[in-house]
Amino acid sequence: MVRSDVPAELAPPPIDPADFERLRDWIVAKPDEERWTAIPWETDLWAARRRAEEVNKPIFMWAMNGNPLGCV
Repeated sequence: MVRSDVPAELAPPPIDPADFERLRDWIVAKPDEERWTAIPWETDLWAARRRAEEVNKPIFMWAMNGNPLGCV
C-alpha cells in the first residue's frame, strides 16, 4: 500500500519479498530483549512504595505524557 500523503520521491522503496523473512527476524524482539516483561511491575505508587520499603530497594518510576505509541 502506498501512502498518498508522502511525496513519491520521499517514500521508501518496497521490500523485496526475498528479504522479508530476514528483515522480519531482525525486527522482531529476541527473548533476551524481552526480559523486562518478567519483572512484576507495580502500577500503584503507594503499593510500590510499601514493597520497596519491605525489600529495602529503590523505586524505578516511569512517567510520561501522551500516547505510549507516540501518537499524540
